[in-house]
Amino acid sequence: MDTMSRRQFMQVSSAGSAALGAGLLAQAAPADQPAPAAPGGEAFVDRIAFGPWMNDTRMEPMPFSGWPPDAFDDVTVESIIKTFELNQAFGYNIYDIFGLFATYGWPEDLESAATPERSARVRSLVKAAHDRNIKIICGMGVYSWGFDEIIKKHPEVAGVNQQYPNQQVMCGSKEESWKWQEKLVDFMMKWELDGFHLEAADLGRCTCPDCMAKWPRNPDYFCEISSRTAKYIREKMPDAYILVTTISWADWNTGFAEQDKDSLVELSKSVDCIFDQGHHSCYVRPPARKPFIERLHSRFGTSGGLWVYPTYTWDRLQWFLPYPKQTGTHMKELFEDGGRGVMYYQGPPNNPGVEINIAFGGQLMCNPGKSVEENLAAVLEHIYKPKSAAALEKLVSVVLGAEDAYFNHMEWDDKHLYLKGNKLFPGPGELHLSRPITGLYGTPDYILEPQLSFEGRKAYNIGLEKVLKDAYAIGDQFEAQDKITRLQTALLNTLMMVRTAISTQQWEEQQAKERAKS
Repeated sequence: MDTMSRRQFMQVSSAGSAALGAGLLAQAAPADQPAPAAPGGEAFVDRIAFGPWMNDTRMEPMPFSGWPPDAFDDVTVESIIKTFELNQAFGYNIYDIFGLFATYGWPEDLESAATPERSARVRSLVKAAHDRNIKIICGMGVYSWGFDEIIKKHPEVAGVNQQYPNQQVMCGSKEESWKWQEKLVDFMMKWELDGFHLEAADLGRCTCPDCMAKWPRNPDYFCEISSRTAKYIREKMPDAYILVTTISWADWNTGFAEQDKDSLVELSKSVDCIFDQGHHSCYVRPPARKPFIERLHSRFGTSGGLWVYPTYTWDRLQWFLPYPKQTGTHMKELFEDGGRGVMYYQGPPNNPGVEINIAFGGQLMCNPGKSVEENLAAVLEHIYKPKSAAALEKLVSVVLGAEDAYFNHMEWDDKHLYLKGNKLFPGPGELHLSRPITGLYGTPDYILEPQLSFEGRKAYNIGLEKVLKDAYAIGDQFEAQDKITRLQTALLNTLMMVRTAISTQQWEEQQAKERAKS
């Protein structure tokens, strides 16, 4: 797919959009009825709401938080359940979450992580998901992520003389390591969860001589330990849903070699779906993706092509960044290639842009044959309850205009693979609002270089001004007045943030000129 087709995909004509709005309003269900997202015969199978961490959907800011925050309080639970409600309305069937009992380090005594209070909260979330016909699966590190304390107290699980020393991973060649992985699986099976998300490579691998001799290529190593874990789960819990993600399995620039794909085909015999998420673009890209999917014994998916990772510290109305074109274009092409899974990133559902993104993801997964605009209009009709077709049409243009104002001015190269200011990795597939990831210092990373240049920020400013004026002009044309007011506020806050970045740079340049004169 070339750059122009991505940017110009599904342009809306005024007449076509008006007809779309009229058609949807004519079929509008009463306000107390479910949203229109109901999967038909042609729909994604694995419609996953990916948390990923339990506070990523938190509806209140945590201004002094590290990452990932370990808070598991009433706000955590209420926020996740609010997200469940949005997921149910728009057709998600699985919720995938990390951190239920440990956000980073498992204690040596795994059972001690299940305090009475924490256990009660976990059970309440599982029940809330099941009450809404949503399966809930837990994210789990495989030989890495969370084993630091165990490795310290049980050095027999660590690799010796590693080529690349790594104290955060267990050795894949040692049976002692496998026993700890079994213990973790057994522990997590006690909580009425519906399955597992296996993640083997986020913190790397063991590179001891034994492991390097058996599995010199990273994908072979990760396939082996993931497959063994999946088979054990299937043996103990035959109906479990099992997915594997391939984050950090290969070089982001080169992707999977043919022999790596052979290993993945073998792994696919043990799992329900393999996800090539695409943090820095996917490892398997078109045109190679379709024939690869045809070889698999499992389903295949991505994370929708692009997502914005939420920040914990910002006010929930500080940003507005919808991306239905970005994800809609990718998901429709994925479906055409035979992909049937999407792990759609979540966020605080009381942020208007996040709410639209989550709803749109579920809506399109249920209706991949419909256009981006049709799916978006269905979402906006349900959430904002427009009083007329014209109001719906205008709101669609506001959302798409806010998206274009940002993404059409990112500093991409000609092939739309690399940002011009960062040729180390393709992407971003995962876009961070702020650095560090928590937003602790308040820096609006996503509107700064290399994402947007100074000229890009000025163009973004102009685009935001237009859509904000349009949003104000139609503010009284919706039944959901609280919703439209929050959207206006988030747009205004975004515009002020961009203006601040522009004026700060202009001021600094002016001060530098004044100093040069003196």
